[in-house]
Amino acid sequence: MAAQGYRWQPPPALAQPGRAELFPSHLAPSWADPLLASLSHSRGGVHTVRWSIGARHIHAVPVGVPPSAQRVLSAVWAGPRPFHVPIEEVAKALAGAGVDARGLAFVVSASPSDADPLHQALGRLGVEPRQIGSDARRATRKRAPLAGGPRLSIEFPVGPPCSGTCGPGCRCGRYLVLARMRFSAASQVRSVLEVAVLESELLSAVDDTREPFAVRRFTRLVENVQEVLPAQGTRTAQAQRVRVLVDRSFTAALLIGSGFAPGPRGRAHVVRRLLRHAGTELALTGVSLTRLDTLVEAADRTVRTKLGFTPLSHHLLDTVREERERFARVLSRAPMLLERAMARRHHPAERARVLLQLRGDHGIPLGIATAWCRENDIAISLRHVARLDRR
Repeated sequence: MAAQGYRWQPPPALAQPGRAELFPSHLAPSWADPLLASLSHSRGGVHTVRWSIGARHIHAVPVGVPPSAQRVLSAVWAGPRPFHVPIEEVAKALAGAGVDARGLAFVVSASPSDADPLHQALGRLGVEPRQIGSDARRATRKRAPLAGGPRLSIEFPVGPPCSGTCGPGCRCGRYLVLARMRFSAASQVRSVLEVAVLESELLSAVDDTREPFAVRRFTRLVENVQEVLPAQGTRTAQAQRVRVLVDRSFTAALLIGSGFAPGPRGRAHVVRRLLRHAGTELALTGVSLTRLDTLVEAADRTVRTKLGFTPLSHHLLDTVREERERFARVLSRAPMLLERAMARRHHPAERARVLLQLRGDHGIPLGIATAWCRENDIAISLRHVARLDRR
């Protein structure tokens, strides 16, 4: 990006004073504001690479495991510029990072009225029609004020197609979204381009895998997790546990190293949830909670420090031990609290509400609560739990 005239701007810290979001997110409408502010009224481009933390899925039912932490290249260009120029620059940058440019797919997610300029730009670059698709679902979503024009995602297929009609725009999971581009008319706002390149998807495309933690960066940590976990259940269930433990331990190590100790509110609560979710997976497989300390230390040693961070100090690692001990006390009280709460609840909706209340009031994880219910032949509807949890 620097070679194409984008100036480098140092990334913001994970904790930005005065900002409403817990952490900078590439999904937040305001992610481009600091970049635009640095351009002032001049023309040209600015780019930065920052960490993006997504914590919304930590309590999801069922458990969701996209990477909670990843680096994102963000860039903004202010001033008039033909659409085909930035598209070509981003495609070349992806190819330079090791992605096979012949496999790139271009998905236009815009209303028919403003999609034509993108199709014309792609045609000018020689992109074949089979490489172009559309996503009608994204076209109906409310746009951020900054993005008043068409949108384009640059994607890459990994694995076999889901059917004979599988192609760009198919949401079967085959296509990894490497970059998201948003355009707007120069007469409406100063910015004509915003782009976010997601590192986790880029690494997966280069390593030809749809498994986000099968990339080389996480190889050692995955091996550490597999050594800790006993072989239980199906291969799919085991792979899910590995994903959870790799993701939560690395993200927790990243945040603890940035100054966030586990606690009851705000950013501190996100760290607590990460550690306790990892601890829940260990407890459900009969592994000692003391292994949580080991996994966070391994995540720091094998991944975090390799990215250029200073190793976690003994004091910071002690915060993991202290949080693990607090969580152990929660688990020791869980059977008694569950037995009392479930004594006179018979309807599935009532039981689902009780589980969520116990999680909120006493910190009992849903995984622990539902496992206890199964062991005691108490029927629980996960559909009710998920529906209530989304409210």
